[in-house]
Amino acid sequence: MHKRLNKRGKIAVIILLAMSFFFVYMAIGGGKKSVPVENSISAQTTPLEELPYNKLVAGSGDAIKDQSTIENEWEEKEEARKKDFAKQNEADQQEKAIYLTFDDGPTDVSNQLLDTLNDYQMKATFFMLGPKMEENPEVVKRMEDENFGLALHGITHEVSQIYSGPSAPVEEMLETQEILKEITGVTSDIIRLPYGSVPYLTVKMRYLLDQEGFNIWDWNVDSQDWELEEGQYVQQTIQEIDQMEKAGETPVILLHDKEETIDHLPELLEYIKGEGYQTNVLTNDMSPITFPCEGRCYSIK
Repeated sequence: MHKRLNKRGKIAVIILLAMSFFFVYMAIGGGKKSVPVENSISAQTTPLEELPYNKLVAGSGDAIKDQSTIENEWEEKEEARKKDFAKQNEADQQEKAIYLTFDDGPTDVSNQLLDTLNDYQMKATFFMLGPKMEENPEVVKRMEDENFGLALHGITHEVSQIYSGPSAPVEEMLETQEILKEITGVTSDIIRLPYGSVPYLTVKMRYLLDQEGFNIWDWNVDSQDWELEEGQYVQQTIQEIDQMEKAGETPVILLHDKEETIDHLPELLEYIKGEGYQTNVLTNDMSPITFPCEGRCYSIK
């Protein structure tokens, strides 16, 4: 009887010890390391676009930056960009460079556009939409193979979407960047916002894009091919190119990847050739021409 009780006692002790170990294990998180929510955006359950702006710009482990700090940092960066752009412009003027840029492609007429440019031995940079690249991957590959400039124009091309919150533009551009990389293996940091960076691209949005290394390109020659009919955009573009030349500024021309533009493009290219311009492509290391906010930028909400 005494031995039987000892045996039961030992079993009870073992059970008690096992239970104690289990409760201690669960109390410390089951052996898993916890991630402090305040130090990791990824640990948040709140959708990214609903996060406070200071959480968006702080990053993991960084000090939170307030609005005034962001604006001061951006002003300093803008001053540096203007100086770098002036140097770039001086070099471009010596070469008599000009930049043709086409938005909103690729389309079913992009191959015709490339053929026309090749006929005149000219280059251009294409600001492309992610879904259209997925629809026309072969023409994107052709652009890369033939050394045209590859750049990003976002996903939706909808004001209500791409400017819907501080993180919306950078999210669209990151997605577009990944699509281009998957198709060509090329990583482009060159972006253009739909309808230009003024007035909807706020300082907050610009700051986040800069944090991801994107270069925001606008233009200084608007061909107005998006509204002028029957090739009238050609004379409009020529007049603005002449104005840029007189002002000592290198033309960066806004055009669109569409049939009517292509139909009348040879006339514009003949003028560019006759004036002795050298068409170049935009590159990641160039300082961009960007519309400054100067109090004109505002949120759509």
